[in-house]
Amino acid sequence: MPNKQAPDVQEVDPRVERSVLALRRALGELLAEEPFADITVQQIIDRAGVARATFYSHFRNKDDVLLESFEGMIRSFASRMDEPPRPRGRLVPVAELVEHFIAARAVFDSLRASGRLEGIWNLGTDHIAALIEQRLPANAIDEERRLLSRMLAGACMESLRWSLSREDSQPTELDARFHAFAARLVQASTSRGRL
Repeated sequence: MPNKQAPDVQEVDPRVERSVLALRRALGELLAEEPFADITVQQIIDRAGVARATFYSHFRNKDDVLLESFEGMIRSFASRMDEPPRPRGRLVPVAELVEHFIAARAVFDSLRASGRLEGIWNLGTDHIAALIEQRLPANAIDEERRLLSRMLAGACMESLRWSLSREDSQPTELDARFHAFAARLVQASTSRGRL
């Protein structure tokens, strides 16, 4: 009997995956070298070693590559959030994000110089809020979950922004502090019977 998949499940072509990854990597490398505003699509294509048609079959412009890269990074960290040696049950991969952001400080400087950093922070807040909302207790009222998720996502993103401004950031400690704060807020909401 043939092994058929459900009609809504699509396999990702490995060539497509390699091309998209090469384009994302190329943009990341270029961001470490110059401001986002100065980077051209042609530079990304040349650095990735793909054809122009390949670029435009996946992205409209360099902004799409940037946003997809950022979203992909958050998804990647979130998918491994409960793996050892990190504590289980966290709402957000704070330590992983801090470590990545510190390592990619030049990228953030490039985005800041090009006036794109605020857009990235806003996108990050949206994705972190969605992640938190999925991980909150299931008995919550939808509106209450959304509000609590947005509040915690804002606190998380401000913590990340703060960590980028410091030379002595401690990712694991910041993760523990954020989750202690989040637990108190979730507990307070639960004790009021709201969550």
